[in-house]
Amino acid sequence: MEAFLKEFGDYYGYPDGPNHINQIRHSQFKRLQDQGVVYLDHAGSTLYSELQMADIFKDLTSNVFGNPHSQSDISSATSDLIADARHQVLEYFNASPEDYSCIFTSGATAALKLVGETFPWTQDSNFLYTMENHNSVLGIREYALAQGASACAVDIEEPANQPGGHLTNSGPSIKVKHRAVQMRNTSKLQKEDSRGDAYNLFAFPSECNFSGLRFNLDLVNLIKENTETTLRGSPFSK
Repeated sequence: MEAFLKEFGDYYGYPDGPNHINQIRHSQFKRLQDQGVVYLDHAGSTLYSELQMADIFKDLTSNVFGNPHSQSDISSATSDLIADARHQVLEYFNASPEDYSCIFTSGATAALKLVGETFPWTQDSNFLYTMENHNSVLGIREYALAQGASACAVDIEEPANQPGGHLTNSGPSIKVKHRAVQMRNTSKLQKEDSRGDAYNLFAFPSECNFSGLRFNLDLVNLIKENTETTLRGSPFSK
């Protein structure tokens, strides 16, 4: 700990926040100290604080909430809370409600499963995904392949592509290297002419939960706006 603080002490423990991490731990997570537990999964499933539980308990014991699909004052109050939560999520991600909807699921896996089940796959659709990805993202392949679409893993290459580092460059410096194409209908690649417009899906994590690599968000525009250049030499270039 001493060596860690010597190198990262200026950034550790929310130095600009109202309370240091040690104060938060002692006041809001006393159960960790009482049980001698070190909890390391805050990124995947963070612990609830005592203050959160107190506020929730006060809210539930002071108000009456009901089925948001009914028509009553109680239902309206519940609907307003849900709508406000959705609004806060969209606002946090700077996502316009005109273009995006916030859907609550039980977790990342359930959300990705929903994408795979509802995506409008066709035989001309392609699913591209980076090698460094969440296991649940890989599961989307089965939905794509089952509908006759193809799937292909890609490696993102650029000078800063190191574990735990940042992909900070953009434009031509980002290279997309394609791996073997997966498909259930092997005759698809032999057909040069497309049968019409098709929806395609590209999936990458903003940060890999295995290596800690942070991908460049410019990949979104690179794939959308420079598809022909990015996919040159692959079966998807046309």
